[in-house]
Amino acid sequence: MSFGTENSIASMMNDLQVESELSLVKVIAIDDIDETEIGGFKIEYKETDSKFDVPRWVAYILVEKNLVKLADVGIEIEVINAISKEKMLGVHKLSNLKPDLYKKLNFLLKNLRSKLDNSRESSLEYDKISTSVYDLINIRINKIISLASLPFPPDDIQKLITPEEYLLFDTVRSNIHEWRKLMIGDEF
Repeated sequence: MSFGTENSIASMMNDLQVESELSLVKVIAIDDIDETEIGGFKIEYKETDSKFDVPRWVAYILVEKNLVKLADVGIEIEVINAISKEKMLGVHKLSNLKPDLYKKLNFLLKNLRSKLDNSRESSLEYDKISTSVYDLINIRINKIISLASLPFPPDDIQKLITPEEYLLFDTVRSNIHEWRKLMIGDEF
């Protein structure tokens, strides 16, 4: 992955977002879909219930138009399992998350938000999933900050965290290192 020349979290997160929008997701046709083109991306004729891969940004448009549904419906369970693992591990231990988990969660939450209407059921589903996502993120942030403050973090840290989390880890670690240096004048 290559990042822009500006070394800021916003710039790097923007690069990750672009990468996410271009990544493929599996969708299922709700009805027959005639051959069409969306923003230069060609979709051949698809029969009802056929599964196919499209870039995430195309999937978002197709879902919005009620032409497809996402094939990956087990992400809610993945989040609940990740929360359980994180709670069982100690403060300085992280479970391994799939590198694209946050991308999938972002897409799912956007999709659910776009379908929010005045129905209580839609709101409850969105609230339940978003609460679980925030729980997972908060647990992970606390652990990442704790690990970033260690003089010698684990060597395998990059294998355990997602690219988005690594940006946070690296930034926090650099800031803590600089702060320590200013406070006590020593190199760590």
